[in-house]
Amino acid sequence: MSIFLFILLGLLVYIGALVTLVRATRRLRYYRVDEAGFLGMAALDIVAGILLFSAVTTPLVLLTGNTVETIEGRALAFLLLVGIVLVAGGTAWRSVSWSPSAQTLSRLLAGLYCLLLVIAALICMVLIFLPGR
Repeated sequence: MSIFLFILLGLLVYIGALVTLVRATRRLRYYRVDEAGFLGMAALDIVAGILLFSAVTTPLVLLTGNTVETIEGRALAFLLLVGIVLVAGGTAWRSVSWSPSAQTLSRLLAGLYCLLLVIAALICMVLIFLPGR
């Protein structure tokens, strides 16, 4: 399979994981922490986060040829990380904001998870452009 198809597949996984992250986090806020639905949605949220970062590493791994391809791979990975920051940051903001039907602890845990995704993406943005990487 060519590099283009692998990167295209990574982008499709990225889009699907972003949609899953937003929808699962939205539903996660309305379950109590001790319900089975909370555990299922939290597991789906974690899988979405893993898929997001695996889609970011795809261009970094595949485009390691000459300098031009390395810069293109880093730029694509940087743009994907910016997307994670924007979507997860907005989801964290909506999770932390008060709503009458949401469970308080579930809301805060969902917001904290999305905030940790934002922090991880920001750290990855810095690490991508450090020399020797």
